[in-house]
Amino acid sequence: MEAPPVHGAAHRKSSSGDRPNRAGGNRPRLPLLPDDVIHHIFSFLPIKDAVRTSVLSKHWRSTWTTPTNLVFDGFRLRFRDPLSLYFPCLVDSVLSKCTSPTVKKFHLTNFKYRRRYAPKLDLWLQFALGRRVEDLRLRLSDEPWIEYKLPPFLYCSSWLVRLEVNWCRFWSDETIRWPCLKFLSIEDTDLGEDMLGRIFRGSPVLECLKLRRCYSVRNIIIDSTSVKDLVLIGSKKSHSYVDKIWAPHLLSLTLSGLWTWCTHMFRLDDISSLVEAKLAFSIRTSLFDDKRERCDWLKELIEKQCGVPTITIGVWCLKEESKESCNEEDFLRSWKGSFQCLVTYLKQVEIIGFKANCMGSKHVLALIKFLLGDTLALEKMIIKADLRARNGQKRLQAAVLSELLAVREKVLSYQRASKNAVVIFYYPFELASF
Repeated sequence: MEAPPVHGAAHRKSSSGDRPNRAGGNRPRLPLLPDDVIHHIFSFLPIKDAVRTSVLSKHWRSTWTTPTNLVFDGFRLRFRDPLSLYFPCLVDSVLSKCTSPTVKKFHLTNFKYRRRYAPKLDLWLQFALGRRVEDLRLRLSDEPWIEYKLPPFLYCSSWLVRLEVNWCRFWSDETIRWPCLKFLSIEDTDLGEDMLGRIFRGSPVLECLKLRRCYSVRNIIIDSTSVKDLVLIGSKKSHSYVDKIWAPHLLSLTLSGLWTWCTHMFRLDDISSLVEAKLAFSIRTSLFDDKRERCDWLKELIEKQCGVPTITIGVWCLKEESKESCNEEDFLRSWKGSFQCLVTYLKQVEIIGFKANCMGSKHVLALIKFLLGDTLALEKMIIKADLRARNGQKRLQAAVLSELLAVREKVLSYQRASKNAVVIFYYPFELASF
């Protein structure tokens, strides 16, 4: 009896005649996968690879035109690739063939923007917003210094949940209406305080704000009760542009990156609700800077964390004071007042970038001993070692590892005021070569 035909089965000719595909009889074939599964697979592929799937089967020839995630990355496109001869043309071509009624994610990254591309960018963003985009990322190349003016229709979107932009200019007279926005990242932008205030008023559920090199923002005033997480990232190319941070409802504050020291470094005003602080920054200094003034600023910054249960401290902050102290006793005496207010409430402390054989390591150990011996509520102390090889070294020396292990044993021998305190050493070996 002749077997019934199997729809969708692939056949190929061979020397012995037509032979059916040897894929298992009842195993699902790729062309028979549900469309939602195929679209989920496509969401992990660069757009050019999604286009290439059209050759896998007749059923897939048009499937790539209905994606819910559109990710265009200029760096992924290689020279002489037939799909990447001209990046704007590629984006135009894909969008013209896209038939999906909704697009959840639209990312345009590493795009070398020029003023002549402004009309195209407007159309691309209009396409995304017209399909109710929820995750919008617009990261333009920083050469040359040309900002793209965000179109007026972008300021009114009922679907945006996540928005990331850089090298973009905000219109100063536009009213913001982002009722669903929860995450906002703005980088390399001339953003004024008035615009920042309008963003808060027009984003009633905004939870996280990330700012990096946003010029013209002198005072960050966050009176919104929904914003709980603030991230400020410094850049070696610029001085501190912020004078004051006032955020009484903020729960988490992160200060990271490389800042250039100036006499008007930012001050923390009201952060009374803070439960987590991450001071993971470093500051570029010069021989003409006032070291005492810099240390006083650091102490004031740490004292403002009084009552915060979880604190992360970069080693740079501790090294700075150690330069002014001849020995561990002087160092601890100068810093003890700053940390004394923390010992009652501090539950978790994290020290990052620790090096056992560098200048200031003994001072850091003295502070670790003090915190373990005086912090009554401490539950966890995490020490993250810096195992990156020094300049000119291709391999991490065995002596460095030996010193770190010796430090570990020393720290574990320190007395602890809290019976629940746990000390965890983290060695990022993936950063080191042996």
